[in-house]
Parts: sequence; C-alpha cells; structure tokens
Amino acid sequence: MLSIAPMQSEHIQTVARLEKLCFGPHWAATQFDRELENPRCSYFVALEGEQTLAYLGYWKILEEAHITAVGVHPDQRKRRIAQHLMCYMLDDCVKHDIQWITLEVKASNLSAQKLYEKFGFAVMGRRKNYYQAEKEDALIMWTEDISKPAYQSQLEQLKQESQYFKVQESSSS
Repeated sequence: MLSIAPMQSEHIQTVARLEKLCFGPHWAATQFDRELENPRCSYFVALEGEQTLAYLGYWKILEEAHITAVGVHPDQRKRRIAQHLMCYMLDDCVKHDIQWITLEVKASNLSAQKLYEKFGFAVMGRRKNYYQAEKEDALIMWTEDISKPAYQSQLEQLKQESQYFKVQESSSS
C-alpha cells in the first residue's frame, strides 16, 4: 500500500536518483540535504514498502508556499501518486496557515499543468528561459486562497476522487 511520509535523510540518495531520472542532473543529494536542514522547507516521499516512488517539496514563505519539486518515477506515473502528494502537501499547508501556493512548471509539461489546474492553480505569468538547460519558459501558477471553504470543498472532492483516504499516512508524520 502507498504511504506518504516526511522526507528523512535516509531518503535523500534515492530521491536524488529519482530527480536525475525525472529531470536530468538538476539537483544533487547535497541540495536535498540543505533543503531538509532549512526549517522553511517541507519535503514528502511516497513509498510503497521501502521503495520511494515519488517526492514533493515546498518552501514556506510567510502565508505562501512555493512548490520547489515534484517527481514521480516514470514507471509509476498514471497512478495518481502526484495527486496523493498534492493532497498531503495541501493538508500540511493548511496546518501551517498558508493561504496561497505558487510554482513554476515547464511550458511544455502539459500533464503537470493539468494536475495543477485540478488543484485550482491558474497561470499568472511566464518566466522566459527559466529552464536554462532546455532553453524553455516556465509558467508561473498560483492558487486562490486555500483556506477558504470553497477551496477546501474542492480539495475534499479531489481526495475522494483519488481515493486519498486509502493512502496510509506514515506514523512519522
């Protein structure tokens, strides 16, 4: 069964390999080490047994969150693992009184954009050549206020749709 847990130091090497598999040589293990040491950062992993299938990280900046990384093993896509991680992260954001969430996504990554749109993200801008290695633009996406009842209702619907309630939350959360 899938479980979601806060990322720990023992996950770093696997997450760094997963990052490279998903996105190329963007982040090294040392960067994930630094992220875990930063009290403003939260990272989560999706596990099946001992196997790390996916990860998600975000920075807390006052009443905002900035999603820094979402990666799902290519062999595990289409299982709604990213959707489970997003639900978990949004619950965590609400616990920390975060109201808005932002992220950058490659302009060509239509599947990620579709996922984010399900969670109420809308394109609010563009960063030219943000992904320098690929010379590709990033779309800047934002949510509405996630603390509002309408958004919380939408989130509950997404949890039910993805059978989020069947995901085991790790006892270390």
